[in-house]
Order: sequence, then structure tokens, then C-alpha cells
Amino acid sequence: MRRLFATLVATSMLAPGIASAACLKPIEGTAMNVAGLKSQLMVTALACDTRDRYNSFVINFRPTLVKEDTALNSYFSHHYGRNWRSEHDDYITQLANVQSDASIKQGTLFCQQNVALFGEVLALKSSKELLDFANDKPMVQPVNYDICGVPHHDIYHPTLVQVVAPVGAGTSGAKEQTAVAQTGPDGKPKRGFFGNIGHGIASIF
Repeated sequence: MRRLFATLVATSMLAPGIASAACLKPIEGTAMNVAGLKSQLMVTALACDTRDRYNSFVINFRPTLVKEDTALNSYFSHHYGRNWRSEHDDYITQLANVQSDASIKQGTLFCQQNVALFGEVLALKSSKELLDFANDKPMVQPVNYDICGVPHHDIYHPTLVQVVAPVGAGTSGAKEQTAVAQTGPDGKPKRGFFGNIGHGIASIF
């Protein structure tokens, strides 16, 4: 995983004339974006007791998820050779940890913010719609990357609008609170409460 970080950081500093080396091929970037979405839904399912919705997601899109998982495996196999499996597993674990860290920091706000993501995803009707959703609304990742030829999209944070009941006499109206996913102070992924659930995410199929 350290090599993955190093490679992406190094290529991001290349001169504009060879900037294409700093981006992932569309098939690779899409596979990572789908992995990010799948992981975010898994973390939400575990943190918010919405496993039934996660199961519905897997059932609805199983062929697409298997295809994208295969593409992700191919990416790691191509770039890391015989060590690809450990690099892949490390990435999946770091992905789950950096996403689950938000659930720890936000507490109940995490579920209020993220459970609605299931509604958006389960409303999708086709494989293409799922892939477009994953690419248009990329989730938090342990690494930064762009997809070659695809416009950059900022990390997707579902907006939470929480209505807070008035407290005491003379208090009226409501206020809005927006919860935003947080990362570690050093910008690096931290090991979260979910530990190594990433391995379970990788092998769920």
C-alpha cells in the first residue's frame, strides 16, 4: 500500500507534458470508485444496522460488482506482480478504515447523513447508472487519483439537514447542521473501529 501512495504522489508531481501518467485508466478508476462506494455502504450497514439494504444492493448489482472487483484485481496484479494480493487487501482495509473513521467521529450524525445513500443507490436501474453514480460521486479514498479523460469530481459528502427541536420558551424555528466526513490531522488514513473488515468486503462475493 505504501508503494501505491508513493506512485500516485510521485506521478501527480510530473510535468504537464506527461500528466497522463498521473491518472488511472477509465476501467481502473471506475473499479476504484465502485470499491469506494461498496465499502461506504458496507461501513454504513455495520454502523447503522442497515444490513438488509446492503444485501439488497449486492443482490441488485451483483454482476456489475463482480465485474468491477475483477477489474480492480487486474489493476493490482498488473502493477504489483506477485505481491498484488497483499497490496489489494491492504488497499481494501485502508479504504474501510478511512471511511469508518468518520462514523466514529460523527456518532449518530453519521447514520443520519449516510443511510440516505442506500435510497439513492437502490433507485438506480442499470449497471451503467451504478457506474455513472460511482464516478460522479466518488467516496472518500485512502489515496487521491484522477481518471484519464474524465472531469475531476470532488469527494461526495451527502448533505445532512437535521431539524433540531426548539428548546425552552421563546425559542422558535429550526437550525440546519451539515456533517462533513473528516480525515486524520495528518491527512493519512487512520485505523478505525471496524478494524480489518476490509477483508470481508473484498471477499463478500
